[in-house]
Amino acid sequence: MGKVQVAHCSLFGDWSSSSPRLRFSDGGRLLKLSFARSPAADWNGEMFPGDVSKRGKCKGFSFGSRRRMLDRLNSVSVAASLPQFVTMTLPDESFCDDVGEFAKRAKHWLDVWERRLLRVAPKACGFWRIEWKARQSGQHEGKLFPHFHLLVWGLPERSLGCRVVDGVEVEVSEGYVECPDTQLSFELVELWSAASKQKGEGEWRWKSESATTGHVFAGSRRFVERARTVDLLCIMSGMEGLSDGQREWADRARKMSFQDWASLAWYYVVDSHNLAHVQAGVRVERVRTWGGVMSYASKYLSKADAEFMSDIQWGRSWGVFNRACVPWACMLELELDNDVGVRLRRVARRYLERRSGRRVRAPYGITLYCDVARFRRLWEEHSPPDPF
Repeated sequence: MGKVQVAHCSLFGDWSSSSPRLRFSDGGRLLKLSFARSPAADWNGEMFPGDVSKRGKCKGFSFGSRRRMLDRLNSVSVAASLPQFVTMTLPDESFCDDVGEFAKRAKHWLDVWERRLLRVAPKACGFWRIEWKARQSGQHEGKLFPHFHLLVWGLPERSLGCRVVDGVEVEVSEGYVECPDTQLSFELVELWSAASKQKGEGEWRWKSESATTGHVFAGSRRFVERARTVDLLCIMSGMEGLSDGQREWADRARKMSFQDWASLAWYYVVDSHNLAHVQAGVRVERVRTWGGVMSYASKYLSKADAEFMSDIQWGRSWGVFNRACVPWACMLELELDNDVGVRLRRVARRYLERRSGRRVRAPYGITLYCDVARFRRLWEEHSPPDPF
């Protein structure tokens, strides 16, 4: 066996404090502070260089991939409208034993779904993340299935009126997509009704049948109410002599809610012919605060995969679609004085230690996902006076 090379200079307690450089998103939540490497670290790098080969195949969701995803997500402007959080699952009929092939198929379906979305909402954009989870029931119980989490910006929105929440009246809105006619809404209620008729009596507590169209809707209370509303909109869209207010209401059958459109489009893209998939394949939630965006990112988008998945080549774990329309914040870079850089690192390290509850070492730099405006005074108040 070859002799193990040991670096000559120990870097324990080695803190660089020269040439601080700050990179932050003006209007976002990304703050990165870096310092020049110390002479000892430079010497070790010259004498014992690390692996400088090209990056290999993507295996699992590595720490570096997670860090790059969070950096990009925190580069989005907080002044932008809040996104929609989308979860899309796959039916049992789509199962494949080969994880690599299964991932390839699932990503192809996601790509087709995104292209359909851009046709009806050209400014739609956002992040996607693939996650693997074992089935809890069904014919493939215990088998790994991929599902997708997305944060989607750029959808047009409409008001649904006001609702009382905890004694406070709040305005409710939803995202929607423009459709050329009401055909998609008709197809959606037909599929919902066919799926509901397949369910056995007593399987669902809530059930409703339309005397006008004969459609049957069975499922959760929220689903039944939504299905009845869409069915009524389809009926009104074909009626004559409506008032302006009624016509505006009937036009909602042509302007489908993003939840309904996403469910129907995902069902057609996967093409499993599983009617239950059109009911439960997609879930859309409106993110209410930017803190909610970070909560979803840490809970779903940043979740680590099973350890054995790091040995399987199944491609990228996350990505950005239609990045030209993403509301990025302006990225700025500054060269700081040594004293200012050290003070900023000290404050940032203590801030991170309080948030994480553990000791943090940052010898050559530190990255924060925070409200950048709260840290600006640390370098702006110590900047040299303007000579002009």
